[in-house]
Amino acid sequence: MASLLHNIAQDAAEVAGKLGLDPRPVQKATLFQGANKGPAETAACITGVQETHVKEDNAPYLTNNYGIPWPTTNHSLNVGGIPVASDTFLFEKQQTFNRSKTLERMVHPCGSGAFGYFEVTQDVSDLCKADFLSEVGKKTPVFVRFSTVTFGREFPDSGRNPRGFAIKFYTGEGNYDIVGLNWPIFFCRDPMQGPDVIRSQQRNPQNFLLDFDSLFDFLAMVPESNHAGLMFFSDHGTPNGWRFNHGYGAHTFKWVNKDGGAVYVKYHFIAKYGQKQFTWEEAVRMSGEDPDYSKRDLWAAIERGEEIEWKAMYQVMTLDEAAQQDFDPFDVTKVWPRGLFPMKEFGKLVLNRNPEDYHRDVEQSAFSPGSMVPGIEPSPDMLLQFRTFFYRDAQFHRLGVNLHQIPVNCPFMSQSYSSINNAGPMRVDANTGQKPHYWPNSYNTPKFRQDVDYKPVKVADNILSRQSHSMHEGKFSEYTQATELYRRVMDDGARANTHKNTVAYLKWVEPRIQKLYLSQCYCIAPEYARGIYDLLPEKKFEFGDVEELAKTAPMRGKEEEYMPKEDWHRLIGVDVDSKVVPTLTATSIGK
Repeated sequence: MASLLHNIAQDAAEVAGKLGLDPRPVQKATLFQGANKGPAETAACITGVQETHVKEDNAPYLTNNYGIPWPTTNHSLNVGGIPVASDTFLFEKQQTFNRSKTLERMVHPCGSGAFGYFEVTQDVSDLCKADFLSEVGKKTPVFVRFSTVTFGREFPDSGRNPRGFAIKFYTGEGNYDIVGLNWPIFFCRDPMQGPDVIRSQQRNPQNFLLDFDSLFDFLAMVPESNHAGLMFFSDHGTPNGWRFNHGYGAHTFKWVNKDGGAVYVKYHFIAKYGQKQFTWEEAVRMSGEDPDYSKRDLWAAIERGEEIEWKAMYQVMTLDEAAQQDFDPFDVTKVWPRGLFPMKEFGKLVLNRNPEDYHRDVEQSAFSPGSMVPGIEPSPDMLLQFRTFFYRDAQFHRLGVNLHQIPVNCPFMSQSYSSINNAGPMRVDANTGQKPHYWPNSYNTPKFRQDVDYKPVKVADNILSRQSHSMHEGKFSEYTQATELYRRVMDDGARANTHKNTVAYLKWVEPRIQKLYLSQCYCIAPEYARGIYDLLPEKKFEFGDVEELAKTAPMRGKEEEYMPKEDWHRLIGVDVDSKVVPTLTATSIGK
């Protein structure tokens, strides 16, 4: 009887298979390690696009990675009590454990994230043809990852540091990533200095101690870094968790509409319930009491059913306007004055779903500023231009070239998915899909989309050199926006806390570097430098030394032969037929 039933089941399975059905009812009835689903279906489930799915393991028995039943996890195979090399279960368990951590991110290693959606609330289709911005009310699934920047993966997440604010939009024309911060600015504008920013805030390679000398030495030698440095030592450097941060794209981006018209924009994501910061003392205490406070706070809020929300805003500037400002709109160490370029609403960002598995959904998530969908393009911002390359390169090193197969990175909402890239380690999707793996070819393959190529723009010159195109370089106008932040935006309490917070680090630094750093602060505002100096527990130099060093502070770390000298030595990106003549004037910053 059993044999008859087996034969009937086998025949039924063969018929089902021939009809294109999956003839594995037992396997389909359980989670089956998630192997029944490809990355796109899994992505639809973890983002909430598909609500109901099996996520708890309901297998009838435990196995190894190859489906072989596991006998016990309490006892090793042995002879006379001595473990033997033929215990493949023991070896596989230990070997998997030894390799269970992926490479740590070089930056932003400590973080957590959540899923949700972005909804268009105001029509911007006249400015941008991006599919996910096409109409009011349109919702797009998102994943957002928050992080500290330079601390290690398991460092307390309330420490003084910038906070990463990265958004992945799963749009109908591919994944769009905004890889920003909780500040609208960064420490450098030339990509050549990018690694140095991070290294100056990392541990000393000789003794593995936090290195305050290197932190302040870099700030002292890079004048443009001190706008972000002011944010760093303010209470914005110790925010209260992830939820009460604003988020910023920081860079300038280009929006292109369906007619080929373009504008430059900056992104702002304004927390619905405002910003909250810890004082230095509160951050130190929280780092000791709960090193995972920010991660725990986000997770618990969503588990309680709360929706975490930001209002999505943008600033807009025409291409010709960008070439005529007395500040550099493409300098990521600067902001656009809101009085001249007001913020406008275009959507809301909502997080409402926790990850199902941290390693799969958060640790292996990968964001790249170069992941731009049709209608969104990079501006002439030097740092952005290079970030479009090196973020993806870092992820290829960390996760491999086929990281798109990890569900959280899968473009599962894209209207078409037929990559011309193929093969590589762990490639398990359709790979070539039986199409040729070279182009051009004479076969009937999917077409290319010339209509989505970048809009041509005219830049400053056609000369290949290392010439600086930063209009503020070597000038006191470098500090004007930081002065505005310190004197007008900050109140007395914020300024006092910034002085105190700075001294908490600066007191450990050798006096030579203290003087150099304070001279940069003096250029922002003399009272800023004095406020820090007066709180130093030991003063091994006179304040007059700081005043004298401030006279040459804008040129510190700069090289005369690369300084801007001509009107076209500034960043521009205008229409190819534009008659706008750029100017190098950088006398003041609009308020």
